[in-house]
Amino acid sequence: MGTPYGLNLEEGEKILWMGKRSIRSLWLPFVAGIIFILMATFMTGISLLLTSLLGVLFILYGISRWLRVDYVITSERALKITRHYAFIYLLKYDVEEIRRERIRSFYSLEKGIPGIKYWNLIIENGGKIVFTGLGDTEEVKKILSKGED
Repeated sequence: MGTPYGLNLEEGEKILWMGKRSIRSLWLPFVAGIIFILMATFMTGISLLLTSLLGVLFILYGISRWLRVDYVITSERALKITRHYAFIYLLKYDVEEIRRERIRSFYSLEKGIPGIKYWNLIIENGGKIVFTGLGDTEEVKKILSKGED
Protein backbone atom coordinates (compact mmCIF):
# COMPACT_ATOMS: atom_id res chain seq x y z
CA MET A 1 0.00 0.00 0.00
CA GLY A 2 1.52 3.30 -1.09
CA THR A 3 1.48 6.53 0.87
CA PRO A 4 -0.73 9.32 -0.52
CA TYR A 5 1.07 12.49 -1.56
CA GLY A 6 0.96 14.94 1.34
CA LEU A 7 0.96 12.33 4.10
CA ASN A 8 4.00 12.27 6.35
CA LEU A 9 3.94 9.25 8.64
CA GLU A 10 5.31 9.58 12.14
CA GLU A 11 7.90 7.19 13.57
CA GLY A 12 6.32 3.72 13.89
CA GLU A 13 2.99 4.81 12.39
CA LYS A 14 1.32 2.33 10.02
CA ILE A 15 -1.47 2.78 7.50
CA LEU A 16 -4.42 0.56 8.51
CA TRP A 17 -6.91 1.71 5.85
CA MET A 18 -6.76 4.02 2.88
CA GLY A 19 -9.60 4.93 0.55
CA LYS A 20 -11.21 7.36 -1.83
CA ARG A 21 -14.64 8.61 -2.53
CA SER A 22 -16.93 6.11 -4.27
CA ILE A 23 -17.61 6.82 -7.93
CA ARG A 24 -21.30 6.25 -7.06
CA SER A 25 -21.21 9.42 -4.94
CA LEU A 26 -20.29 11.39 -8.07
CA TRP A 27 -23.19 10.17 -10.17
CA LEU A 28 -24.61 13.64 -10.86
CA PRO A 29 -21.69 15.15 -12.85
CA PHE A 30 -21.26 11.91 -14.81
CA VAL A 31 -24.97 11.70 -15.69
CA ALA A 32 -25.04 15.40 -16.62
CA GLY A 33 -21.97 14.94 -18.82
CA ILE A 34 -23.44 11.94 -20.61
CA ILE A 35 -26.75 13.76 -21.16
CA PHE A 36 -24.99 16.77 -22.70
CA ILE A 37 -22.89 14.54 -24.95
CA LEU A 38 -26.00 12.65 -26.08
CA MET A 39 -27.81 15.94 -26.71
CA ALA A 40 -24.88 17.05 -28.88
CA THR A 41 -25.52 14.16 -31.27
CA PHE A 42 -28.73 15.96 -32.37
CA MET A 43 -27.01 19.29 -33.01
CA THR A 44 -24.79 20.83 -35.64
CA GLY A 45 -22.25 23.62 -35.86
CA ILE A 46 -21.24 25.64 -32.84
CA SER A 47 -24.02 24.23 -30.64
CA LEU A 48 -22.60 20.73 -31.25
CA LEU A 49 -19.17 21.88 -30.15
CA LEU A 50 -20.37 23.81 -27.09
CA THR A 51 -22.74 21.09 -25.87
CA SER A 52 -20.08 18.39 -26.31
CA LEU A 53 -17.53 20.54 -24.48
CA LEU A 54 -19.96 21.11 -21.61
CA GLY A 55 -20.55 17.36 -21.32
CA VAL A 56 -16.82 16.64 -21.25
CA LEU A 57 -16.32 19.36 -18.60
CA PHE A 58 -18.93 17.78 -16.33
CA ILE A 59 -17.22 14.39 -16.64
CA LEU A 60 -13.76 15.89 -16.00
CA TYR A 61 -15.16 17.67 -12.93
CA GLY A 62 -16.38 14.32 -11.54
CA ILE A 63 -13.00 12.70 -12.19
CA SER A 64 -11.11 15.56 -10.54
CA ARG A 65 -13.36 15.41 -7.45
CA TRP A 66 -12.56 11.71 -7.18
CA LEU A 67 -8.79 12.09 -7.65
CA ARG A 68 -8.05 15.00 -5.33
CA VAL A 69 -9.05 13.56 -1.91
CA ASP A 70 -7.65 10.58 0.02
CA TYR A 71 -8.92 9.24 3.32
CA VAL A 72 -6.45 7.47 5.62
CA ILE A 73 -6.69 5.70 8.98
CA THR A 74 -3.31 5.01 10.56
CA SER A 75 -2.35 3.46 13.86
CA GLU A 76 -2.17 7.01 15.29
CA ARG A 77 -4.53 9.27 13.29
CA ALA A 78 -7.56 9.65 11.04
CA LEU A 79 -6.73 11.93 8.10
CA LYS A 80 -8.34 13.58 5.11
CA ILE A 81 -5.82 14.76 2.51
CA THR A 82 -7.07 17.23 -0.10
CA ARG A 83 -4.89 18.30 -3.01
CA HIS A 84 -5.52 21.60 -4.81
CA TYR A 85 -4.54 21.79 -8.47
CA ALA A 86 -4.37 24.46 -11.15
CA PHE A 87 -4.85 22.37 -14.29
CA ILE A 88 -2.23 19.64 -13.65
CA TYR A 89 0.05 21.66 -11.36
CA LEU A 90 -0.24 20.91 -7.62
CA LEU A 91 -0.64 24.23 -5.81
CA LYS A 92 -0.96 22.94 -2.25
CA TYR A 93 -2.47 20.23 -0.13
CA ASP A 94 -4.45 20.32 3.11
CA VAL A 95 -4.28 17.64 5.76
CA GLU A 96 -7.10 17.43 8.27
CA GLU A 97 -6.38 15.05 11.11
CA ILE A 98 -7.71 13.78 14.41
CA ARG A 99 -5.50 11.73 16.72
CA ARG A 100 -7.10 8.33 17.31
CA GLU A 101 -6.97 8.60 21.09
CA ARG A 102 -8.98 11.86 20.89
CA ILE A 103 -11.82 10.52 18.74
CA ARG A 104 -15.04 10.94 20.73
CA SER A 105 -17.50 9.51 18.22
CA PHE A 106 -17.96 8.37 14.66
CA TYR A 107 -21.09 7.60 12.70
CA SER A 108 -22.24 7.29 9.11
CA LEU A 109 -25.06 8.93 7.18
CA GLU A 110 -26.62 7.24 4.17
CA LYS A 111 -26.83 9.40 1.06
CA GLY A 112 -27.83 9.00 -2.56
CA ILE A 113 -30.92 8.06 -4.49
CA PRO A 114 -32.63 4.66 -4.80
CA GLY A 115 -30.18 2.30 -6.48
CA ILE A 116 -27.15 4.57 -5.95
CA LYS A 117 -26.27 4.51 -2.25
CA TYR A 118 -23.14 5.79 -0.52
CA TRP A 119 -22.24 6.96 2.96
CA ASN A 120 -20.55 9.89 4.65
CA LEU A 121 -18.48 8.88 7.69
CA ILE A 122 -18.23 11.62 10.32
CA ILE A 123 -15.39 11.41 12.86
CA GLU A 124 -15.65 13.86 15.77
CA ASN A 125 -13.62 15.14 18.70
CA GLY A 126 -14.92 18.69 19.05
CA GLY A 127 -13.95 19.32 15.44
CA LYS A 128 -14.89 16.85 12.77
CA ILE A 129 -13.59 15.19 9.64
CA VAL A 130 -16.08 13.96 7.04
CA PHE A 131 -15.09 11.07 4.79
CA THR A 132 -17.50 11.90 1.96
CA GLY A 133 -19.07 9.39 -0.39
CA LEU A 134 -17.69 6.07 0.86
CA GLY A 135 -19.05 2.91 -0.72
CA ASP A 136 -18.90 0.99 2.57
CA THR A 137 -18.16 2.35 6.04
CA GLU A 138 -18.24 -0.89 8.04
CA GLU A 139 -14.55 -1.74 7.54
CA VAL A 140 -13.51 1.77 8.60
CA LYS A 141 -15.81 1.68 11.65
CA LYS A 142 -14.28 -1.66 12.74
CA ILE A 143 -10.76 -0.22 12.49
CA LEU A 144 -11.76 2.90 14.45
CA SER A 145 -13.53 0.72 17.08
CA LYS A 146 -10.39 -1.33 17.67
CA GLY A 147 -8.59 1.86 18.71
CA GLU A 148 -11.22 2.55 21.38
CA ASP A 149 -10.74 -0.72 23.30
